[in-house]
Amino acid sequence: MSDAPLILVVDDEEQLLSLTSYALTSAGMRVEAVTTGAAALAAIDDHPIDLVVLDVLLPDANGVDLCRQIRRRSNAPVLFLTVRSDQADVIAGLEAGGDDYLAKPFSVEELLLRINAILRRSSPVDSELTIGGLRFLLDSHDAFAGAERIDFTPLEFRFLRYLAVNTDRIISTTELVEEVWGVSDLGAHDPIVKSVVYRIRQKLAPPIPPTVEIRNVRGVGYQLRPSIDSN
Repeated sequence: MSDAPLILVVDDEEQLLSLTSYALTSAGMRVEAVTTGAAALAAIDDHPIDLVVLDVLLPDANGVDLCRQIRRRSNAPVLFLTVRSDQADVIAGLEAGGDDYLAKPFSVEELLLRINAILRRSSPVDSELTIGGLRFLLDSHDAFAGAERIDFTPLEFRFLRYLAVNTDRIISTTELVEEVWGVSDLGAHDPIVKSVVYRIRQKLAPPIPPTVEIRNVRGVGYQLRPSIDSN
């Protein structure tokens, strides 16, 4: 079996699909290219996918809704590739479980940089990390509060993991964007980071036992620390 990552490219523009597939194949990746949401879900159900490059506008599906369906089937990271790139669309895609967002038109070099950055961040590490009562299994991207498994998306997991390995300091939103998303700028990134923090807090809310909390220091950044209620 090849160790090359398998990339699922979902786009109904045949010319762009061919160009993207050729670029990824030339970079040493395996590619499965489909033009519909239904075909994308079938591919994900059929075999493990390492990353999904997903267009938002498809003939049979909205890409944001499709991302939610993908999330229920797979932990494969999702890179949105679309002409819709205003802040509201970016936030909607990330809240649906997307990991990054690249606007059309784009350069092949930028696409490869984004994909490689996501794959590096998503690579399993055979280790375990615990803070408070929250336990991260870094090899499988699982998280537990006591015996309760918490279903974080890959993006949420990376976000929490970065905070967890830096509990001794407050992390700025700029640093979080660079380290979690792997890009130097997401535009007005404060709302994007806030949306991820909100989703994580919702998942850590009761009936999950209180174990950790994300502290927000206004104008400075975020810090993960054991919850006072868990002591």
